[in-house]
Amino acid sequence: MIIGPNITKDFLSDLKEGQLQQCGVDLKLDKIYKIEGKGAIDFSNEKRVLPEHVLIFDSEKDEKIDLECGIYIVKIKEKMNIPENMAGFAYPRSTLLRMGVTLYTAVHDPGYEGYASYLMHVMNPVTMYKYAKIAQIVFSEVKDGNGTYSGIYHKK
Repeated sequence: MIIGPNITKDFLSDLKEGQLQQCGVDLKLDKIYKIEGKGAIDFSNEKRVLPEHVLIFDSEKDEKIDLECGIYIVKIKEKMNIPENMAGFAYPRSTLLRMGVTLYTAVHDPGYEGYASYLMHVMNPVTMYKYAKIAQIVFSEVKDGNGTYSGIYHKK
């Protein structure tokens, strides 16, 4: 069952009026990065290598950016602090999809604290303005979970 935004708004910082939706909370764009270099992934994460993320847009400093087709990393403005009995699932806003842009996201595990980053795939040129609402997150209760998040992205 989805837990409504009147409860889950407390799991997010820096919310503004107009971000609460019918069953979730809109998330704002903070930064955009271009991906450069090669990554590596293995089973144990011992050989994990992340490619470089080069900052190309910062909502604190920039008004807008015109993006050509390609892939980018986007960082979300709101800090998440997910309770130990909840998980978050973020989806692209339908307006973003109608422009030919989508987000690839992952599960936000119980206990996660930090600023989420997603992969943004621009399939049609688009102008992104500072703090644009690009995703919506919904939360669900976790029953009989297997602990809380303690990975390398915790508190980042």
